[in-house]
Amino acid sequence: MKKNHIGLIRHAPTGWNTAKRIQGQHDVSLPQSSFEEIEKWIPQLKKYPWTRIVTSDLSRAYLTALKINKHLDIPIELDDRLREQDWGLWTGDSIKDIRKKDPEQITYQESTGWNFTPPLGESRNAVLTRTLSAIHEATKRWPGEDILFVTHYGNIATIANHLLDKKFLPEEGKLVDKRALHRVKVDNSHPQGTKYSLIALNEKL
Repeated sequence: MKKNHIGLIRHAPTGWNTAKRIQGQHDVSLPQSSFEEIEKWIPQLKKYPWTRIVTSDLSRAYLTALKINKHLDIPIELDDRLREQDWGLWTGDSIKDIRKKDPEQITYQESTGWNFTPPLGESRNAVLTRTLSAIHEATKRWPGEDILFVTHYGNIATIANHLLDKKFLPEEGKLVDKRALHRVKVDNSHPQGTKYSLIALNEKL
């Protein structure tokens, strides 16, 4: 079976990103300035022979994918498994505000690494599971293709921490730049199951 090469990028910034508010799965659209920013990404993205785009169905990701696809003109599909982590009761707040309102809870959650789970939200483990499921299904459906996934910071961070065998703890630092392309090779013919190999992390867009 042919190997897939995939790319992972985060959506363009929203007003909530600028205000440092946690969006989670709240559906926030893009300001006009973000469409102008996406134009700057195109030369880097066009260095690779993408054959398909798979995107989160949240507006900020889908609109980013549509703008990119004006230049790539390839098939595009939506997958809700690529949505951002559900931040539950913390949606709409900023991390700074949460540290003031509930310092013990945020400190505890950060210490749990992969089990980090906002109140009434979902864990990082759950985000990794559904994100890998989306990638696995896409690469099985379209073997040998170069697929660009347009998703969210939380999804990409879980993939990066997983592939680099990290514990996802604060002292390890942040692995993923927000304005970057991350490339992975996917081998579905590996004897021990699907094998993911990190090709490049944080290629500047």
